[in-house]
Amino acid sequence: MAKELRFPNVNSIIISGRLTRDVELRYLQNGTPVAKLSMAFNRNYQKNGEWQQETGYVNVVVWSKRGEQCAEYLHKGSPVLVEGYLRTHSYVDKNEQNRKVTEIIAGKVSFLEKESYNSTPNDEYKPSADKKSTSQPVAEVTDDDVPF
Repeated sequence: MAKELRFPNVNSIIISGRLTRDVELRYLQNGTPVAKLSMAFNRNYQKNGEWQQETGYVNVVVWSKRGEQCAEYLHKGSPVLVEGYLRTHSYVDKNEQNRKVTEIIAGKVSFLEKESYNSTPNDEYKPSADKKSTSQPVAEVTDDDVPF
């Protein structure tokens, strides 16, 4: 009799990098904002005693108000730290070819630029007039923010 495997169900990712283009913000028919970010990230490794660098690219989806904040404060080249999970979906392109896309659904986005922000209790982030402030916004998404 075979033993039953106890396999953990884990789908979590933390990644840092820079945006490869400006944030693309759109609104669903029900008015829910959704932002798409395109990130580049690097991985350093050693091969034959020499350090190598590999660059990868990934798309990130940020829902609701947090997506709007990303569109307002981030731009091409902005450094970000993203925490979330991976999702793969399929679609048929304009040439009738089946395509699969794997992307990160962001649960948290940390803005890493040195620009300062003041946060208010209702999570609205506005640039600070005091450039010496070090608090930075963190956009978090809960299950209630995801419309599916």
